[in-house]
Amino acid sequence: MAAPTHPKSTTSRADTDELIAPAAQRPQAAHRPTERVGVTTTATDTATATDPKDALGRSTTHDGAGASGVLAAVWCRSVGTSWTLELHQLDDGGPGRGRVVDWVSSGVPISQPQPPEELARELVAERGLALFGDSSVGPCTHNRHGIGYVARDAELIALAHLVADEAAESGRHPVMLAAQWVAAGFCVDAAAGWIRQGVHSPQAAQR
Repeated sequence: MAAPTHPKSTTSRADTDELIAPAAQRPQAAHRPTERVGVTTTATDTATATDPKDALGRSTTHDGAGASGVLAAVWCRSVGTSWTLELHQLDDGGPGRGRVVDWVSSGVPISQPQPPEELARELVAERGLALFGDSSVGPCTHNRHGIGYVARDAELIALAHLVADEAAESGRHPVMLAAQWVAAGFCVDAAAGWIRQGVHSPQAAQR
């Protein structure tokens, strides 16, 4: 049987840019739902955990990640003849993946092994996104494998890398921790300074 192909996306580039733009660049009320398109799912794919922790036991409570334009990136081999990089909205309150807002073919046939993270980094960079590599993103299934989290705000991803150790000590995911501070208006250096002092909540720093 021929492999299914993506129907033409009904999500425009403008819609995608709105979803992944930093919160400061879009009105708080401007939240338009995006239809899930071009996705083939199985019972295994749609079964998501209700406990808001990833495979490493880190909290994935979003804490501003959605407002900061953070998306989950995964490799998919169930559509077409090439590995596809999918960008998903974050599900509310859990580690599962939400609606697909963009995808791009890697050009690597699905008969070959999963493409390397370096290729994923190049593909998202072409869309103006920075990648925090994390293969534990979302529940891994036969057809989909986690790549990491992406955001248009490169400083958010930079902060996640800077405080990765401190985030691990507090049981938080680095990207979710960074997104919380960025959403509160802190720059990278200021946020990193507070976090390294053991202050993991921007509300505590503002008192």
